[in-house]
Amino acid sequence: MTLLVEDLVAGYGDARVLHGVSLSVGEGEICAILGPNGAGKTTLLRALSGMVRARGRVALGGTALTGRSPDAIARHGVAHVPEGRGTFMSLTVEENLRLGAFVRRGRAAIEADLDRIHTYFPALKTRLKQAAGSLSGGEQQMLAIGRALMLRPRLLLLDEPSLGLAPLVTRELFRIVQAINAEERTTVVVVEQNAHLALGIAQQAHVLETGRIVLSGTAERIRADEQVAQSYLGYRV
Repeated sequence: MTLLVEDLVAGYGDARVLHGVSLSVGEGEICAILGPNGAGKTTLLRALSGMVRARGRVALGGTALTGRSPDAIARHGVAHVPEGRGTFMSLTVEENLRLGAFVRRGRAAIEADLDRIHTYFPALKTRLKQAAGSLSGGEQQMLAIGRALMLRPRLLLLDEPSLGLAPLVTRELFRIVQAINAEERTTVVVVEQNAHLALGIAQQAHVLETGRIVLSGTAERIRADEQVAQSYLGYRV
């Protein structure tokens, strides 16, 4: 389903962070949200999932989401993996995964989806009875994404999935995200500091600066533009 964002304004209390952000993401696309720290990237994802109050228009598949509660937005098929993963450390891996299906009914389908998650993250299958807090950082991020997939989302929001992970683990994680997108046609919006890696899996990208979109285009074009890379993304082509 197409995600449409029009003139989105959001913040915390009297502090405005987003200043009229507009973008669209086609069904089954991966969209990278890039920019420096403090640009408003995390706030954008929080606004899309209903975690902060916002004005403007957010619609998924033509259904307006602005002003709805996070629970209602989740029921519409939006799964948010926050920065820091948000796993319940004292619960087991299996309990965390099952929490991801809290808005769903149909026990057989949920059991089938547990098996489906294990095809993406086989390491989790051998750790189902372990406390989430005993997992490595990479395994915790896999668990967070697996839990989000238990919702059977139409839109998956990922906030800094590579944070604190080793480069090899990060590359594997992005490979899995790309596979999920390709196999399940799940629309993905990913906020990521590793711009080069994010642009490698995305079809389109938007660069945020001080709460405004300052650059939009295909991921390929943005990745290939040396001036853009040095000015906004912090790396050389």
